[in-house]
Amino acid sequence: MRCLSAKISILVLAFTTLALCLPDDPPALQPHPGTGMFLLLSDLHFDPFADPAVLRQLGVTPTAACQGPASTAFAQYGSDTNYPLLKSALDQAATAATANHFHYDYAIATGDFLAHHFDERFRQCVGGEGEAYTKFAAATVRFVDGMISAKLPGVPVFAALGNNDSDKGDYIRPSDTFLESVGEDWSHAWGNIPQAERAAAIVSFGRAGNYALANPAVRKNKLVVLNSNLWAGTNANACSDADPDPGGQFEWLANVLQSVKGAGGTASLIMHIPPGVDAVRAALGKARTLWAEGCAQKLSATLGGFRGVVREMYAGHIHRDDFRIFPDGEGKPFLPIHIAPAVSPIYLDNPALEVGWYDKASGELRDYAVQYLDLGEPKPAWTTEYVFTQAYGLACPNLGALENLSGRIRASNPQTGVGKQYDTYYGAGVTIFITPGNWIDYTCAQTELTLPAFNQCVGAHK
Repeated sequence: MRCLSAKISILVLAFTTLALCLPDDPPALQPHPGTGMFLLLSDLHFDPFADPAVLRQLGVTPTAACQGPASTAFAQYGSDTNYPLLKSALDQAATAATANHFHYDYAIATGDFLAHHFDERFRQCVGGEGEAYTKFAAATVRFVDGMISAKLPGVPVFAALGNNDSDKGDYIRPSDTFLESVGEDWSHAWGNIPQAERAAAIVSFGRAGNYALANPAVRKNKLVVLNSNLWAGTNANACSDADPDPGGQFEWLANVLQSVKGAGGTASLIMHIPPGVDAVRAALGKARTLWAEGCAQKLSATLGGFRGVVREMYAGHIHRDDFRIFPDGEGKPFLPIHIAPAVSPIYLDNPALEVGWYDKASGELRDYAVQYLDLGEPKPAWTTEYVFTQAYGLACPNLGALENLSGRIRASNPQTGVGKQYDTYYGAGVTIFITPGNWIDYTCAQTELTLPAFNQCVGAHK
């Protein structure tokens, strides 16, 4: 539910959200009245080439260039996730549930199972291409899936494709063979889904990498998994006259949501690449949008008839703990976008994952806790970095609360108060990214998702 109109004063907004979302000061990672628990993972970027034993488990013999003993240490800043780090992250996810006496009702993975430069490393460490590479890439995704299911047995997992999750190259549509293999593998983790719904999801995934399934824990809630890689800025023709509907995904989405609306249900959108401006590049004076021009507007138009049906979006990709406010066709705040931090520390962030509370009636995100591993410590150990409601004094991370929070952050700075909190959480404890000089680039990116609006926001505050 939306707590209150953004036009009401911040004081009243905060008071009302407190009354309507979670109970006062939830002290532990446990369900509260009307909520259940789920797990959120993003940007695992598993690197099988870091461990010759893993390569052998995947059915290949490593070349001399990649022989040697496997490291027992966690992958460090600037590297993707090795086996010890992935195992540790999944151990932490399981430990958080056991220690706090709860069970994950489902898990969401917002993409990028495969490491960066996966094809280059394959040629170096294994050799070959074509069918052999497709088979290996799909097998690596299956290996990661197996680790998740072994550590979280019986937990349904709903995953999106990341831009690295392809056998054809970064941001390039995977082959039909790869999609068929991954879709079949992922379908085994969807839980107790009716056969007809499962079959339809596998077909749509094989066509464009998207699918929709009933939330196993929320009546009449649909988890709609999109392939936002089709809308990436690297696809210059996306949403243009040359390719107005990449993969037919907008038409498919409209049909899915119409069915949900007709049934009186709700939907949550899950994707890898979020819409909006790339804040990191903007801070370097090279602002650009993550999606091709027109795709965000087309999504706004597609969702326009489903206000109250679609409640939120989940994404990853930027390897940071952040959020966006998605606008409607008139540019007004419409949906919250929850952006999950990465497990991979390749972009100098600490590894992180999230434990979330969801509303059992609507499926909406009601709260979340970030678990992170400080690689800068002599003996890194997973710990709870923060719980959203406690850290920010807001009752839930819904649209009204994020409007409130974005305003408070914009009025602050990375050295004090809420601004310092945001800066600390952004890189999961690593605070080298945001400075007083680029502060406004990061805060404007939260609310202004087109380049003209973003540039206007930055110009107005500098």
